[in-house]
Amino acid sequence: MIGFRPESKPLTLVFLVLVLSAQGLAEEAHGHFDLATFLGQVLNFVVLFGGLAYLLRKPLNEYLKGRVEQIAARLRQAEAMKQESLQKLEEARTRLNNLAGEIQVLKDQAREEAERERAAIRQEAEKEAERLRKLAREEIDAMVRLSIRDLKAYAIDLSVSLAEKRIKEKLTPELHRKLIHRAIDRLRSTNEPSVNS
Repeated sequence: MIGFRPESKPLTLVFLVLVLSAQGLAEEAHGHFDLATFLGQVLNFVVLFGGLAYLLRKPLNEYLKGRVEQIAARLRQAEAMKQESLQKLEEARTRLNNLAGEIQVLKDQAREEAERERAAIRQEAEKEAERLRKLAREEIDAMVRLSIRDLKAYAIDLSVSLAEKRIKEKLTPELHRKLIHRAIDRLRSTNEPSVNS
């Protein structure tokens, strides 16, 4: 068996087309086959398609190469986008799996912050209560001192009035004259030595 070489495929294809065309022409002509007409048609076909193939081969190859490069670039881009999407999906799954842990961490942090805030408020309230107790003690002490002073003044006034009352009751005009004379005598005796000096 004869093997086909890659460069012989176009020639084989042209030969096959020619044979089928010749058979078709023979059937149309009902047995009248004109070899010159057939060869002319074959020559026209070969020249036309050969010229077209020659002229269009380079632009067609460049177009096809460019198209292949575009498709390859799009495939690479699609692969890169696929990898990026898979990476993002994996990151999202990881974050989703870690979300419960992150929520628990946030809850714990919020609980700790609330406890610290509660302790700070309690401490501030205790300081304020102590300050108010101290202020109340100072105010009570001031009121007690004022009351004691008022009470002493009242006691003195009462003592003086009671003493006056007793003195008035016991002091008769005769006793009053004796006391005045005695006070005058004392004054004289204390002033005499200074006058003699």
